Amino acid sequence: MAKRKQQPPDEGSPAWMSTFSDLMNLLLCFFILLFASSTMDEGKIQKIAASFDNLSFSVISEGSVSLLTGEMLSGGMTQLADTDSVLSEAGKNIDGNTGDKSSSASPTDAEHLSDNDLQAEVERRGEQQSEEMYEEVMQMAETYAIDDQIILDFNDQYVELDLNGSILFDSGNAEIKDNSKLFLQKIAQILVKYKYNVIEIEGHTDNIPISNSKYEDNRSLSSERARSVYEYVVSQEHFIDSNIKIAGYGDSRPVASNETEEGRAKNRRVAIKIYNKQNSNN
Repeated sequence: MAKRKQQPPDEGSPAWMSTFSDLMNLLLCFFILLFASSTMDEGKIQKIAASFDNLSFSVISEGSVSLLTGEMLSGGMTQLADTDSVLSEAGKNIDGNTGDKSSSASPTDAEHLSDNDLQAEVERRGEQQSEEMYEEVMQMAETYAIDDQIILDFNDQYVELDLNGSILFDSGNAEIKDNSKLFLQKIAQILVKYKYNVIEIEGHTDNIPISNSKYEDNRSLSSERARSVYEYVVSQEHFIDSNIKIAGYGDSRPVASNETEEGRAKNRRVAIKIYNKQNSNN
C-alpha cells in the first residue's frame, strides 16, 4: 500500500496566535485606561513630604546651636546628659502627667521646646529618679533597723543621708567611735548598692570655735570627719573610688539655728549625698 503523502505546513503564523495577539492588545488598552483614569492625591503627597522634612533624629540644623550646655559634635549633633531620653519622654506632658494625646507633645515638638522647658523636664526626671532611690534607701534602712538614726531627704539631684555627729564622734574628735562602727557597716551596705553613682561625703559642725591643738578650726575638723567616714566605709565594701568625693564645710552650711543646743546638735553631722544617675553622668 502506498504511503500517504505528507501535506506541507501552512505558510504564516498559526491561527491561534492572532487570537492571542488580539487579547494582549485588549488587555494593554484596558490597563492604559485604568492608569489614565486614576488621580494623584496631591494633598497626601505634600503631607508625606512634610513629615520627612520635620524628622530630626537629634540633628540640629546646620550644627549652629546646642541645647543647654550640651557638647557640640560633628554634623550638628549635640550631647547633653539624658537629653535624648528627655526628648523621647516628651510625648508625655511636661509636668510629668501621661495624659491623653491632645494634651501631650510629639517627640518632634519636644525638640522645639525652649531651654527653660527642657531644663524643667530634666529636673522633673531627676526628681523622679531621686524619689525612687529615696524609697529604696528608706526600705533598706528599715531592714537594717537604722531608720531612726538617720535623716533622709531628696531633691532633683541626689538623696541625702544625714548622720548625727554625736553618734559617730566624741566632741572635738574625728576618730570614729567603736560603738558606731556597726552602724557605719550598715551604711556601707546601703551605699554600695549605688557604687556606680557619684557619692559625696560631707562633714559639718556647729559654730562653736574648736579649742584643741589637733584641729585648727571647724573646717579642718569637719574635713577629717568626712575622711574618717570615707575610709571606714570603703574598707567595708568594694566601691569605685573615682565616684566618691569628700568635703568639709565647717559651720558654713547649717541646717538649724546655732542659737540653741538642739540646733547645734543637728548641725554637727556627716551628710552623705547619693547622686541620681542623671546627675552622676554630668
